[in-house]
Amino acid sequence: MTICDHIRPGYRGWRQVLPLVGVIMLHMSLELNAEPVRPINFVNDVVPILTKAGCNSGECHAKAGMGQNGFRLSLLGFEPTEDYEHLVKEARSRRIFPAAPDQSLMLLKASNTRPHGGGARLPIDSPDYRLLRTWVSQGLPFARESDPTLVSIEVEPKRNTMKMGATQQLKVLAHYSDKSTRDVSRLALFEANDRAMAEVNATGLVKVEQIPGKVAVMVRYSAKVAVFNASIPLGAPVNNLPPAKNFIDKLVFANLKQIGIPPSAVIDDAAFLRRLSLDVAGRMPTADDAQTFLTN
Repeated sequence: MTICDHIRPGYRGWRQVLPLVGVIMLHMSLELNAEPVRPINFVNDVVPILTKAGCNSGECHAKAGMGQNGFRLSLLGFEPTEDYEHLVKEARSRRIFPAAPDQSLMLLKASNTRPHGGGARLPIDSPDYRLLRTWVSQGLPFARESDPTLVSIEVEPKRNTMKMGATQQLKVLAHYSDKSTRDVSRLALFEANDRAMAEVNATGLVKVEQIPGKVAVMVRYSAKVAVFNASIPLGAPVNNLPPAKNFIDKLVFANLKQIGIPPSAVIDDAAFLRRLSLDVAGRMPTADDAQTFLTN
């Protein structure tokens, strides 16, 4: 028997029945057309979020720093299997609560809903919080056998010649074993090797300073590393280079031309010995060494 079997000619409830039928049909249509929720992979999806938020850094919960309040993770997520055990099964499983994901201690602390020494790391309205919540509601899956594994990452561009004070936005791509590629720029970590020459923010925007030379930005994502190299020219003309006497000279002269820095003047033998001794041995040459070298 259907709802229509109860409706007689002249039935006065049509105004209530028709909207109800419309709502039911709309709900069924949405369910049929909804895309299936992708199962979350702990290694590929969860660990990068914990790393970006600083949860597994030395000053937070990394085992290298002895962790905090008994909760320990591997440094920068290098041991995801152990991290899963610590997060899901330790402490009587009180850190994760699949029956009520928002009551999971991990999410309460990360969002600072419950006081957290590290402050708010994942705001409740952030996509990272929502992904972790979905992972909890899915029953804490680790990984499926069919899931791809991360093979490598690359940064775009790999290198660039930049004017002083210029900026460059970096893009990070992750390559997986099934030949798929994912843009992971938002979850990558960026660090310049010389902060006096360049600064890079959390989103990968590089700003070079007013110092000529070369600077590198290390990019890390889920135990993989890539490097962006920037050349910052002085802009001076580089002419009348001395003839190259070996392959090192060739590399040095090519680099000087690229960054627009003229070579230093030729030094005498005493200055050469002093610089060589300081670079190699970290000390000044002895008087006997200097005398022997200069008279040879």
